[in-house]
Amino acid sequence: MGTRGGHKIAHVVADKARAFADGISVFSGQVVLTYGTETVRADRVRFNRRTNAFTAIGHVRVTNARGGVLRAHYLHVNRVTGQGVARVVRFSLPGSNARGRALLVVLRSRHKSDIKDTRYTMCPEGTKVWYIDADRLHLNYTKDVGVATNARVYFHGVPIFYWPYLSFPISSKRKSGFLPPRYGTASNSGIMLSIPYYWNLAPNYDLTTTPEILTRRGVLLRNHFRYLGLGYSGSDRIDYIPADRVYGGSRYALHIAHNQVFNPYWWASINYNRVSDPAFYTDFSANFALASQVDLPQLGEVGYSGRRLRLQIESSTYQLLDTSIGAAYEPYEEIPGLFVNTRGTAKPDRLHYDLKASAVRFASGGAGPADRLDLTPALSYPWRWPAGFVDPRIALRETDYWIAGQPAIHRTTPEASLTDGLVFERTFSGGGRQTLEPELSYLYIPYRSQQGIPFFDTAPAPFTYTDLFRTNSFFGPDRQVDANQLIAGLTTRLYSSTGRQRLRASVGEIYYFHRPSVYATYQTRVLNRTSDLAAEASARLTRHWYMRGSLAWNPNNDHTDEGDAYVEWRPKPNAAVTLGHRFIRGVQEQVDASLQWPVLGRWSTMIETSYSLSESASLESYLGIQYNSCCWGLGFYVGKTLGLNDTQFTTAMFEFTLNGLGALGSAPVVPLSQHGFMLGS
Repeated sequence: MGTRGGHKIAHVVADKARAFADGISVFSGQVVLTYGTETVRADRVRFNRRTNAFTAIGHVRVTNARGGVLRAHYLHVNRVTGQGVARVVRFSLPGSNARGRALLVVLRSRHKSDIKDTRYTMCPEGTKVWYIDADRLHLNYTKDVGVATNARVYFHGVPIFYWPYLSFPISSKRKSGFLPPRYGTASNSGIMLSIPYYWNLAPNYDLTTTPEILTRRGVLLRNHFRYLGLGYSGSDRIDYIPADRVYGGSRYALHIAHNQVFNPYWWASINYNRVSDPAFYTDFSANFALASQVDLPQLGEVGYSGRRLRLQIESSTYQLLDTSIGAAYEPYEEIPGLFVNTRGTAKPDRLHYDLKASAVRFASGGAGPADRLDLTPALSYPWRWPAGFVDPRIALRETDYWIAGQPAIHRTTPEASLTDGLVFERTFSGGGRQTLEPELSYLYIPYRSQQGIPFFDTAPAPFTYTDLFRTNSFFGPDRQVDANQLIAGLTTRLYSSTGRQRLRASVGEIYYFHRPSVYATYQTRVLNRTSDLAAEASARLTRHWYMRGSLAWNPNNDHTDEGDAYVEWRPKPNAAVTLGHRFIRGVQEQVDASLQWPVLGRWSTMIETSYSLSESASLESYLGIQYNSCCWGLGFYVGKTLGLNDTQFTTAMFEFTLNGLGALGSAPVVPLSQHGFMLGS
C-alpha cells in the first residue's frame, strides 16, 4: 500500500496492516517501508501521516542509494526533517569501510548525526585490528568529517592514543587539521619529531606547515603551498631554521615552481631554487637524490609552440652546491636567451627546410658579459619507402661571439651529410619475425678554429649507438667538430607471433677519413682511424627476465672504454630483483643492486644499494621493511648516502599506518596524499 504525507509518498509492504482514524497506521510482519532513496525493514512499523514520522521496532535495517546501512533495535524518524533517534545501533557509512556500533544515535538531519557511547573503525567487516572508543561521535556527511569527544584509539585491544577532541575524515576529502606526527633519526641532526598541520584553504590550493624538532640543531619550520587553476599550477616550499645550534646561525631553503598555459600556443614556467648554504639539503633532507645535487637551477621560461614554429625565451642561473668544483667549471648564467626552431613540411619525397637559431647573453662571476648568436639553416630531401630511406642534407652553421675584453669571433661552418638505410625482414615457421636494418651515413664538416671560445653551455655528448649519427659530438654550439667520416650501423629486432618486440640489438662504428681536430680539452680518449665500437641491446628473455646494456669497445687495444649492463627478474607481482654494473674507464666503476620481495605473508622488504668499485665506498644504500594488511601497516626505513664533498650521512624513518586514519611517522619520501589523524577543527 502507499501512504502520503506532505509532498513525499511512502510505499509499505507488510504481512499485516491496521489503520486508525487519527492518521496512525500500524504494520507488522516483515515490513518494508520505502521513501525517496531509503528503505526501512523491521518487524513492526508505526506510521503517522500527519507528522510524517514513523517508528520501527525489532530487527530494524535501513539502507540508502549511496550504500549506507544502519541496524537498530529501535528507530524513530521524521521523514521531512530527517531528525530522529535510534537505539542499540550498528552502522556502516557509504563509500568506505567505515562502520561502528553505539548505544544511541541522534539524527540531527539527513546530513548530521550524533552517536553516543560508540565504537568506530574503518577496518573491513570481520576484522577489528584498530578502533576508536568515544563518548560522543559527531558525523557530518556534507563535509565528510567525523569529530570524536574523549576518543581512545585502540590497536589490537591496546590503547595507543587518547585525545579529548579528535577530528578525522570519513571519506577521501581533505580537511584542515593536524596530520600524524613523524619520527626519525639522522646522524647529523639527531632525533627528529615533526607535527604537520594541514590547511585546506580552498578546493584548488592548500598549505602544510610543519614544525620539525631536531635534538641537535633546533626547530626547523617547513612550509609547502600548492595550487591548481585553469591553465596554471604550482608548488612553493620554504624551509627555515632561525638558529641552527650546529651551524651557528639561521638557514633556509626556497623552492618556487609555477607552470602557466595562456592558450594552446603560449606557455611559461618558473623553477627557482635557493639555499642559505651548500650543506642545507645534506643536513635536512631525507630525499637522497636532493641531498646529492651539485647545483640548484633558477630558471624562467616563456614559449610559443606552433605547428611550424617553436620559440622560447629563457633566463637561467645556478647556485653551486659542490664546492669541490673549480671556478672554471662553474655554470654560466643565461640572462637572457632566445631560442627559435622552425621547419617546413614533414612529409617525405619533397624538399624540407628548417632553421635553428639562438641568441644568448652569458655572465659568470666578476667577468664581463658575453653574447653569442648561433644560426643553422638546413635543407634536406628525404625519400621514404617501406624497405628503406635516403636522406641527403646540407646546412650552414654561423656562430658569432662578442666577449668583453676580446675581439669579436666569427665561425662559419658548412655541413653536408647523406644517410641511407634498408630494412630486411624474415618470418619464422613457428610464428614471429626478425628484421635486419643496416644504416650508413656520410658526414663532412670542414675544420674551423675555435680558439678563444669558452664552454658556455657545451659538453661532450655520450658515446652511444644513437649518438654515432649526430652531426656534432657536443651538446651546445661552443664546439663544432670537423668531420670527414662514414658511420655504419646495424640493428636487428625479434618479434613474437603476437607482435611484441622481444629483442633489439644495435652495433655501429665510425670510420674517420680524417681524424677530427676539435674535441674537448677534458676528453681523454685518443681518436684512432676508427672510433670505438658502440653497441646496445634490450631484451625480454622470458616472461620474467629482462635485460638491457650498452658498450663502447676499443678494437685498437682490445679493451672496454665504457659500458653498462642490467638484468631484472620479476617472478611475481610486487617482487623484483635488479643487478647492474656501470663502467667508464678512468672515471667510474660501480655496481647497483635492488630487491623488492614479499616475505612471510604480508611482510615485504626493499633493498637498494650503489657501490663504487673504483673508490671502494658505498654511494647510496637503502633498506626498508614493511607490513601491509587490509587494515594496518608498519614500516621501517634506513638509508645511507654519500653527499656533497664526500659527506656520509644516515637517515632512519618509522611509519605506522592505520588504514582509513593515516600514517604515524614518515618514510624517507612522504606522499602528497593528506589522510590521517586531524586534531582540531
